[in-house]
Amino acid sequence: NLLFFFSPLSQPTRRTLHTSSSPACSHPFEHHEFPMNCIPLLLFQDISHVLMSVFKEVYNKDIIEEGIQLSNLIKTNVGKNIYHDKYVKELQQVTSGTKVFFKIKSTFCWCVDDDILKRNNLISPGDYLPAEIPRIRAPAPGMRCSYSLDELSQVFQAIPQVMFFTEYNNGGVYESTLELKNVTYTSRHVRIIPPTTPYFSIGLGRFPSDGGIVAPGMSCEYTLRFAPDSLGDFRDFLVVETESEHLFVVPIEARRPPPVLTLPRVLNCGYCLVGGVKFLEFTCQNVGLSAGTFYIIPKDKWPSLSTTYFSEKSPFAVGPCVFSLQPGEAIVLEVSSLSEFAFTIICDNCQVKDVSIEGESQLVGVELVSICGENEPLTPGEMHDLTAEHFVRFSKCHPHIEQQKRLVIRNNVHLELPFHWQIMKPNLRPLLPGETHELSHIQFHPDTNDVYHMNPPMGLLAPCQEHEFLLTYCPKELKDYHSVFHLVLRDIPLIVLHPVHSGSKLNNVIIMEIEVKGSTEPYRVLLEPYGVIIPGEIFISIATRKQFQMWNHSKTFILFQWETLNINSHVIEVEPSAGRIEENECFDFDVVVTGGKPDKLETNLVCNIQHRHEPVKLPIEVSFKGPAVKLSVPCVDFGLVRLGDEAQTTLSLTNTTPLEASWMFKEKINNKQDHKDTQVVVEPGTGVLPPFASCSVTLHLNVDFCQTFETEMELIVENGTTSPVWIQAVVQSPQVCFLNCKLVFSDLYLGVPSKGIVTLFNQTLLPSHFSWKLQGKQASLCTATFDPPSGILGPNATMNIAVNLSSHTDLKLTEVAAICEVQGMNSPLVLQIVGSQSKKLSVSYSDSPSAPIIDFGKDVILKTEVTKQFLMTNDSAIPAAFTIKPEGKALCSMTRIKDHRLKFVTGLLAHGNGAAFVVQPDSGQLGPFETKTVDVTAFCDMWGEYRDHLICKVGDLEPMNVTMQMTVKGCPLYFPVIGPRPDDQCLGPTMQSVTHLSNESTPDCVLSLIGSSLLTDIRVDWEVYNIEENDHKLIELVMTYGDHFPLKDDDGNELLKGTFSVFNEEDPTEWEKNQTLMGTSVNLQSGTVSISHSKTQIVIPAKSTGCIHMSFTPFNLSECQRESRCVGVAYGFLNLDSEKAVCIPGKVRRDLALDLQPVKLDLLGTIKLAA
Repeated sequence: NLLFFFSPLSQPTRRTLHTSSSPACSHPFEHHEFPMNCIPLLLFQDISHVLMSVFKEVYNKDIIEEGIQLSNLIKTNVGKNIYHDKYVKELQQVTSGTKVFFKIKSTFCWCVDDDILKRNNLISPGDYLPAEIPRIRAPAPGMRCSYSLDELSQVFQAIPQVMFFTEYNNGGVYESTLELKNVTYTSRHVRIIPPTTPYFSIGLGRFPSDGGIVAPGMSCEYTLRFAPDSLGDFRDFLVVETESEHLFVVPIEARRPPPVLTLPRVLNCGYCLVGGVKFLEFTCQNVGLSAGTFYIIPKDKWPSLSTTYFSEKSPFAVGPCVFSLQPGEAIVLEVSSLSEFAFTIICDNCQVKDVSIEGESQLVGVELVSICGENEPLTPGEMHDLTAEHFVRFSKCHPHIEQQKRLVIRNNVHLELPFHWQIMKPNLRPLLPGETHELSHIQFHPDTNDVYHMNPPMGLLAPCQEHEFLLTYCPKELKDYHSVFHLVLRDIPLIVLHPVHSGSKLNNVIIMEIEVKGSTEPYRVLLEPYGVIIPGEIFISIATRKQFQMWNHSKTFILFQWETLNINSHVIEVEPSAGRIEENECFDFDVVVTGGKPDKLETNLVCNIQHRHEPVKLPIEVSFKGPAVKLSVPCVDFGLVRLGDEAQTTLSLTNTTPLEASWMFKEKINNKQDHKDTQVVVEPGTGVLPPFASCSVTLHLNVDFCQTFETEMELIVENGTTSPVWIQAVVQSPQVCFLNCKLVFSDLYLGVPSKGIVTLFNQTLLPSHFSWKLQGKQASLCTATFDPPSGILGPNATMNIAVNLSSHTDLKLTEVAAICEVQGMNSPLVLQIVGSQSKKLSVSYSDSPSAPIIDFGKDVILKTEVTKQFLMTNDSAIPAAFTIKPEGKALCSMTRIKDHRLKFVTGLLAHGNGAAFVVQPDSGQLGPFETKTVDVTAFCDMWGEYRDHLICKVGDLEPMNVTMQMTVKGCPLYFPVIGPRPDDQCLGPTMQSVTHLSNESTPDCVLSLIGSSLLTDIRVDWEVYNIEENDHKLIELVMTYGDHFPLKDDDGNELLKGTFSVFNEEDPTEWEKNQTLMGTSVNLQSGTVSISHSKTQIVIPAKSTGCIHMSFTPFNLSECQRESRCVGVAYGFLNLDSEKAVCIPGKVRRDLALDLQPVKLDLLGTIKLAA
């Protein structure tokens, strides 16, 4: 029940209330018309006290009637409260006598729908109005009246004109105040018909006076309460009835701004891989002005609700299925799908919305479309990765120079494929033609070189689109790089299962391998000149420029940045400081140097080359100057000062600048100066020089000990340069030393001088006289000479002294010293001499320490000469004389070979031994470590075995015996008919007789045999053999005892003789043994025809000639034979009857008779039958 006053001003009129529901919400009513009889009675409230207190000049007690105050106490009666009805009746009885009604035309009936009131059994305006006035129906929902309140002659103004409730919750109670203001010039009564719905109620009105009258300009207030049972929209209205002809309606609306979700009607999940599960996130934001709670369930399960996180309908799942959103909040909906299905979203304000989800499955497909730029392919035999499908090669570049290639890769599926790139080391393994790699050969090792980059390194491959990837190669070191890029797709299903199956397995799959190779080369940057040297000195605060160039010999441009050097208030910079130099071009620069104080600056100006590990450095050398005072000499040398003397000198100072120079001398402390008493005193020590003026100062030197005095003083000029003054002096007494105080002779030979060098050094500037002598316990065992033995050693000079030491003992020299006496020194210098044990004379022969053997061979041809050599080496440094002598005088001769060789050989062999040896040289001097070659030549004129010895005597060494041996073969005889035959000395001429008649006697044939060179007689025993044709008897065996060919007399009788020893009597040789043993001989079978010589044994005297008489006796021919040819051979066996000729014990031995090759004569004769 609402308590308010009502003062009608005109006839009731009808208004239409426009209500509408939210497009997404249903409401229990659309619009209504309210009849007049349903409005409760309006009673008056006394507000005179309010009017009189506010409008004092207008309202007073005289104007306001008495009794009006009680009538304002009546409030609205709706028939629902018994106490309220009783109270209303009592008020009516009290005020019935003073009640006043206004006679106005009511317009309220035009605002009420009579039909609706009657259908609801309510009183309509037609029931109590005397005349029917045409009705004006309420406007449609959402529409406004076609006339305004001003046109209706409004008496009260509603503030607000529409009562709104926008923030409410289920079960709450909310209040709002309605203010009705009297806009007329007279006091008015007003009453309010309460709302019709149970959700709204009106309270008591508050009037400005007790009588329920609202004075002009004054207002009354009513409290409207709202108690919703849901979050839906509510609509109602209040009817205000006044004394006006028309009444007006105050609409009531309770409408929370509905939550508005940013979710489309169709959720397209796109495509999904076969066997995989696709999770999508859709952002759902509440862009409305109120909060809401939402439920998502499959459409076929509505109106049941799910309590799980996901709302599932195979093959879809949506989650969360229950969520709340405040205004402006958002939530991410997760959706997994593989086909199409519909879900329903329900809001807690009774809104319902259907959402469809779509999806499609596909297989993975990715291909490399192109590689931008030149790409050199693999060369035959080049190592490459075993599994890479594609190859990319970068050209040579400099370190930190970036090369790029664009790769176009196409995703052939309608899905976004998440990917990332992996950089791996290549699997390199040589394979034969036709051979395939094994899985064990494939290994996966990440490549950590960090020179290759693929951009983007990860991301999503858009569906059915080509994607550009930027392959970047940026080497960091000078070497070759080889890697393999793996394009890895993430979360690829391994088997085809239900998309949302909890057991679906996903894995990362290498879908593509790209092998890349690249090599590097260094940058080449050259500065011309390599450094900037500014000659002389420049004044401070003045900028000086110097030009230089920079050449870029690299394969690409370079970007340079010169650093500005600010050091010790000096500023060095390069203009331009930054820029770019193209390939094989140079750039001109200016280095700008500005000094801040006097100084000499040697530094490097750094130029940073982009991507170059080490910067380029420009050496800069420059000197700055301020006010300067010039010294007459930069160094004061007192020279050689004898200890105890005082030295002084004068130094001139000149100001070379137009500035006044304040100067001061100060000694620079040297840590090496231990004696601070030794000082240099400058008089005067300070002063001021006018511009270009000069002055002199005196320097005094006081020293009290020997030294090389060196110190530095500084001429300090205020605000100028500091000039150093180097002061030196030598205060000395004689002092000499050895640079090597020990002399070692490691290779001494007895009596041979050995040379060593010792160096004397004069440590002072004073000339020093020296002399040498030898001392020590072993000084008598050796001798030493010094070169020079004495002399004068100049200032700070060195002198090499040659020491020649000769040792006369085989002991080691350890107690010998050389004493060098220096005049003026307190003690002499002692040089220790150490000598090794002296070596003696040592000689070797033919590289062998033992005695050599000279073997001329076993087949030396008679009357030929053979030369052999042996070496004689001195293995020490001791020279020695040598002689080579024969052991005896049997064979050797020391005679030198002369020009007339034949006479020389004849005379050489005149002793009759049959052989001679000649030695050259046979004496001489064998120098230190010298090797002598000795020639030994053998001459012979007699067969036999020869042996002899040479005695070599060198210095005081024991004699060395050199053995010589030789075996000579051949015949010393020859026939004058044919002369000497060097090649076949035993073969004689062929004796051929003339043709003889049968039984004819023939004379003897005489043949000479010469042995002129022999010095002994040779006996020749002849045996003649006939050779017959067709004679099958080959040989005949002849047994003999004793000599094969014994000595015979002229009659042919054998003579007895005694045997003789060959080499020695104790050890007989085989030849000696055969002299008495039985012998056998093999003879050719003799024939019937006699060819013989007169004597079978002849002797060829020494140096004489022998004759051989040959006879031919023809035999009788038979009648059938006309002619016969006789062939024979004669052998002469050589024998010696002299014991000395047969052997010389230990020297010569000769074989005889059958042991020697005999002299052979071929015999031939012819016999004819006599006529």
